[in-house]
Order: sequence, then C-alpha cells, then structure tokens
Amino acid sequence: MADTSFEHHGHQVEIRAWQAEARWAWSFQIDDRQPVENVQTGARSEESALIEARHEAIAAIKTLHDKP
Repeated sequence: MADTSFEHHGHQVEIRAWQAEARWAWSFQIDDRQPVENVQTGARSEESALIEARHEAIAAIKTLHDKP
C-alpha cells in the first residue's frame, strides 16, 4: 500500500493505493472532508492507481472552488 500527500490550491490532499485482488484500488481525502474511495479501478499498477487518485482529487478541488 502506498500513501502520499500533496497540497493543491491551499488544500491538503492524502492519497492511498492498495492492491485489491488483481487490480489496484485508491482513495483520496481533501483536508478533513469525507474520504473518497474507488475499488473498481482499472489500474494495473500502484503508480497508475496513484495517478488516478491524484487526478480525481484535483478535479474534486476544482469542483469545490467552482461552487458559489
């Protein structure tokens, strides 16, 4: 299982990836919000799962900033 964190537009993001049977699963958490988890990914490697999680977290932050 891999854990990593980064900051994006003032938000602290934690992402995780772990092996779930033959595929990799991932999750992300922005600041202290509810974590988002995806265990149905198509990722075939830890690196791919982390990339997917990072991409989804950044999209979620963009959505947060777009809300009125």
